[in-house]
Amino acid sequence: MGRLLCPALLTAGALALAAGFTLFAAVAFGGSPQVTGQDRRASTPVRPAVAASAGDIPSLQTRLQQTPGDHRSWSRLALAYVEEARVSADPTYYRKADEALARAAELAPDDALQLTARAALDNARHDFAAALEAADAAVAANPFSSLAHQLRSDALTELGRYAEARRAARQADDVEPGPSTFARLSYQAELRGDLAEADRLMRLARDASTGSAPAYAFAAFHLGELARGTGDLTAAGRHYAAALDADPDFSPALAGRARLAVARGQTAAALRDYREVVRRLPLPEYVTELGELYLALGRDAEARAQFAVAEASAALARANGVGVDLEVALFEADHGSAEAALAAAREEWAARRSIHTADALGWALHAAGRDAEALPYVRRATRLGTRDARMLFHHGAVAAALGRTGEAREQLRAALAVDNGVAPLRESQARALLAGLGGAR
Repeated sequence: MGRLLCPALLTAGALALAAGFTLFAAVAFGGSPQVTGQDRRASTPVRPAVAASAGDIPSLQTRLQQTPGDHRSWSRLALAYVEEARVSADPTYYRKADEALARAAELAPDDALQLTARAALDNARHDFAAALEAADAAVAANPFSSLAHQLRSDALTELGRYAEARRAARQADDVEPGPSTFARLSYQAELRGDLAEADRLMRLARDASTGSAPAYAFAAFHLGELARGTGDLTAAGRHYAAALDADPDFSPALAGRARLAVARGQTAAALRDYREVVRRLPLPEYVTELGELYLALGRDAEARAQFAVAEASAALARANGVGVDLEVALFEADHGSAEAALAAAREEWAARRSIHTADALGWALHAAGRDAEALPYVRRATRLGTRDARMLFHHGAVAAALGRTGEAREQLRAALAVDNGVAPLRESQARALLAGLGGAR
């Protein structure tokens, strides 16, 4: 297989708020939980009913040496391992979480906390069908667990069951409103293109997070992403700065600052920030963004080096049970083998029917020269009104290939408005397509 990954899932977050969102809320804030996302390509805040952070690992291990029959501590340890995988970008912690959950399940197979931890781990590994099954069981065992409802919402979102996902997020908010429920509801609004409502809800998440620097940074960062999506780069910069003031180690905000530097033509600053992000947290999302910036600058050898790192990260993730077919499909379609892209996209589509998997399959079909087959998928990807530049670009490119001039212009112009300078490689491609259609402006 060729090189892997493109900033797809992780900015969507992906794409964005999914697995990382799930873990962040559930573990860091005790209430509920990347990446997605959309990709965007990819994270949230609240005081959980069950708190477990990466820093709890030593004390939990000590406790379990003394009381190995404490099934709840085994479940908390599993959650802590999942959180450690998030903050360190080291997926080997998922295997440790598996081992801890096996002990917890042996001691208490129907315990709500054990089932909730299982849902968190499955979401983190992108096994969303399994996550939903575990979350359903957790909710049945304890209908008053906001975290279980939130994890259920995350899984439903990634499976493309958006109406059910929004209902589950509202149920979580009814049980225990707080930063993580506000953030999830914000993401549901963002998916539907309602950025004003998404901003309102994320501000609630931020304002309810003043006692937790990581939670505040998370919400401030996403406010920056929402502002950037409306073209307000100045406000986006203020929000990223607020996130970094609250938590200087919050790498997503540093990546946001790097994107703004790209948009402003501050290449040296962008490269400096991206390199620091990759040094701290070598997630494929950030590594690939840096690689694509190098490509846009004509520095192909440095781009290839970054893509090799992304490939290694993806291989490590897959070896530890993380599904990466979505990312593989998008990367291969852009930089590798159309055949490999299509195989990966079909695998992912068979597992879940989200707007992001529709986008990946449509783009893989386009790479294979099968645009008539691709069009229904790229249209499906943009059907909710999500302001995701990558999906809008893919829709526009497929429409342009089929001679659907009006549709192509609409989608490509929308993609450029959202990107607003932060993705020069994609933007140059969009402008070239528009010029060919006689609509570069």
